[in-house]
Amino acid sequence: MSKKEKIIAICFCFSFFLLISSTVYTAYLNKPSGYIFNIEKFFKNIKI
Repeated sequence: MSKKEKIIAICFCFSFFLLISSTVYTAYLNKPSGYIFNIEKFFKNIKI
């Protein structure tokens, strides 16, 4: 790959990571009160 293609690939990966993280953060902020996501249950089981 050329240098330009590498830079584009790195920018794409970074923007994709930001998209996923902002989606998760927004979903976490807007969840109904008293509701627990399945992934939160999974992490709580691992910590015990």
